[in-house]
Amino acid sequence: MNAKASAIRHRTARFFENTPLNLECGAQLSGIEVAYETYGALNAEKSNAILICHALTGDQYVASKHPVTGKPGWWSAVVGPGKIIDTDRFFVVCTNILGGCMGTTGPGSLNPETGAPYGPDFPVVTIGDMVNVQKTLVSSFGIDRLLAVVGGSMGGMQVLEWAASHPEMTSAAVVIAAAARHTTQNIAFHELGRQAIMADPDWDKGRYEVESQPRRGLSVARMAAHITYLSESALHRKFGRNLQDRDALTYGFDADFQIESYLRHQGITFVDRFDANSYLYITRAMDYFDLAARKNGNLAAVFQNAPVRFCVVSFSSDWLFPTSESRKLTAALLAGGAKSVSFAEIESDKGHDAFLLDEPEFHALLDGFIEDCAAREGLPAKDKTPSIAPDTRKTPSRPSPRNIRIDQKLLGDMIPKGSKILDIGCGDGALLHYLQEEKNTDAAGMEISMDGVRRCMEKGLAVFQGDADTDLEIFPDKSFDYAVLSHTLQAMHNPAHVLEQMIRISGRAIVSFPNFGHWGIRCALGLGGRMPVNGTIPYEWYETPNIHFCTLNDFEILCGQLKLSIDEKIILDEQGRPLEKKWYRFLPDNLRGVQALYLLSCG
Repeated sequence: MNAKASAIRHRTARFFENTPLNLECGAQLSGIEVAYETYGALNAEKSNAILICHALTGDQYVASKHPVTGKPGWWSAVVGPGKIIDTDRFFVVCTNILGGCMGTTGPGSLNPETGAPYGPDFPVVTIGDMVNVQKTLVSSFGIDRLLAVVGGSMGGMQVLEWAASHPEMTSAAVVIAAAARHTTQNIAFHELGRQAIMADPDWDKGRYEVESQPRRGLSVARMAAHITYLSESALHRKFGRNLQDRDALTYGFDADFQIESYLRHQGITFVDRFDANSYLYITRAMDYFDLAARKNGNLAAVFQNAPVRFCVVSFSSDWLFPTSESRKLTAALLAGGAKSVSFAEIESDKGHDAFLLDEPEFHALLDGFIEDCAAREGLPAKDKTPSIAPDTRKTPSRPSPRNIRIDQKLLGDMIPKGSKILDIGCGDGALLHYLQEEKNTDAAGMEISMDGVRRCMEKGLAVFQGDADTDLEIFPDKSFDYAVLSHTLQAMHNPAHVLEQMIRISGRAIVSFPNFGHWGIRCALGLGGRMPVNGTIPYEWYETPNIHFCTLNDFEILCGQLKLSIDEKIILDEQGRPLEKKWYRFLPDNLRGVQALYLLSCG
């Protein structure tokens, strides 16, 4: 490791003294030092522990000043007293990974057999090896089950390894900007960095002295990697084609542009805190990571009935670990029958590094999920009033289901207790929460808005951020008992496709929608010549989400065309109650009904 890092005294524990660790490469490693930091206190039940896994160039100093750079911890915005991962309530553990260069055994450590640094004699390690070492440390605290394992990028790979290999110790897994395997492009970028290091004469086949590591090669490797962490829009916004400390081009190879100067600075400062050989080993571990390979390419089988609650997060401008990879992972988790799966894509132009930066939507989402984890364990709520003593803080309880509409209550009456439900266009999760609390359903939702996704997570609901018109294919056949579409049909671009997908997913679908054939709407159009605005259709024509103005007759004709059976039908009046047999009962439902509920199945 570099000279500055090697002089630091880290908080460490030593394991595998008498029984060596069997590595996936077939080698063994004894006397492993694990450098780590902890924050907060472990409660008596040992139920409040959160493990945070760092990314490629991170370390254990997640929320404390870095001993080499003097900078704040790499996730100080998220971890700390009163923060999202609240160290007043949680016991937070973060380790330097096996193969690292901040105190944990790696290629810069002394080989007990030679008394010299391992260098290239250090065995190749994997993400699985890293997690096995973390597990040993966690178990040494007497922790049988972690409240959550959280990590981004390579840290997210470690989270997935925890859920796959040690599900009995993993209550919840937060996988951020990561994937179940490295793509070909990612391997290519890593190889570029490794070749830059090995081409540096100072590398000396990995047997360099601490004071003379291959600084130029490692610097170039860092520069190349750093480009992948950013988005083009973020680079352009920050630097554009602006010149660096000059008014004109020099027509040479100095750093004319600000972006050149920035990358050179990133490279130069990186070598002060990182070891070149560690970079080789850790990037190789990421390249080798492929969870599906252990099940002959079947990723879903890796997580078969995993008793873990997953929260998968991606960022829209991340091209290193794009959203498509997170969706593949989410699909596999759903197909494998994982206990609970939530997914969200955060809109951001900051690229892969967005999870380390100020992203309010991401922070709100993470906060909601972590708070639900705490509520499930009966842990104290976040202290929002500093004057309250810790022992008087109340244990959080989930909000009671708020008052729901009559049509939603009637919809719930159609669903037997204990059913598995998917609510498409679930909004803030009010209906799902009601079904979960009152009918003991296994509830999940799909919602396109980030605000709705966050509110669902706060209620403890599994929610998938997606568009029903295009994303229902991610759910396996017959994976639910009922699929629900409450007042959303008219906003779909392709209602027929959505109905077919609902039946494929569940076999039974419950659909409610406003009836645009109601006499009041006809009168408003026929007499007033304007689109109506009322309690059922509360939008002006220029801001309505409704793009298909269907009537009861229209819907029933469509069901016939799709060969769907209408097993139950409830028509509602202006007060949202089932139509009564009044004097005008001879009028057709299509004229009297304000809205309707249909229970459908395969015809």
